[in-house]
Amino acid sequence: MPESIMAEISEQYRNTHENLLDLLVNLTDEQIGWTPNATTPSIGFHVWHLARWADYLQEMINGRGNQLWDKEELAIHWDMETDSLGYAQTGMSMDDKTAVTLRIPGKDLLLDYARRAFAAAQRAVEGISDKEFYKIYEGLHGENWHDGRIGPIISTWMTHDNRHLGMIECLVGVQGIHGSADS
Repeated sequence: MPESIMAEISEQYRNTHENLLDLLVNLTDEQIGWTPNATTPSIGFHVWHLARWADYLQEMINGRGNQLWDKEELAIHWDMETDSLGYAQTGMSMDDKTAVTLRIPGKDLLLDYARRAFAAAQRAVEGISDKEFYKIYEGLHGENWHDGRIGPIISTWMTHDNRHLGMIECLVGVQGIHGSADS
C-alpha cells in the first residue's frame, strides 16, 4: 500500500493506462478505427488523444523539449495536418468532423507511441513528492490550469483519462466485443 498521497495518485494514474492498454491488446486495426456515426470519434482517436496528453504532461514536468511527439516528428511521419490537431496538437477543441476523420496510424504504431508516452508520464508523476503537490509548473502554451499547481493538474487529467477510458469501453461494447477495463 502506498505510504504517500502522490504514491497513491501515481499508482492510480499508472493503473488507468495499464487498463486502457489491456483493453486494446486484442482489438484489430478495424475495431480501433471504427466509428458509429459522423460525430463520434474512434477508439484510435481516444487513444491518440490520451497519449498526447500524457506526453504533454511529462514535458510539463520534465521541461520543454521532452515530448516524444515533437522529438520524433510523429505528426509528420503519420501525415497529420498539425493545424487541425487542436490545442497543442492534443486533440482538445477539435471539431467533430476533424476528430472523426483524423487519420490515426495502425494499432502497432499507435500503441507503441501510447505505451512510451504513458511510461514517460508515469515516471514523471512518480517523481512528484507529497511536498511538491502544490509546486507550480509552467504551462507550455500559456494555459494556467489550477494556477500551475501540479498535483491538482495530475488529478484533473486522471479524471479526464478515465472519462475517455469509459468512452473506449462503450465503443468496444457497441461493436459487440466483450471487454471492460476492469474485467
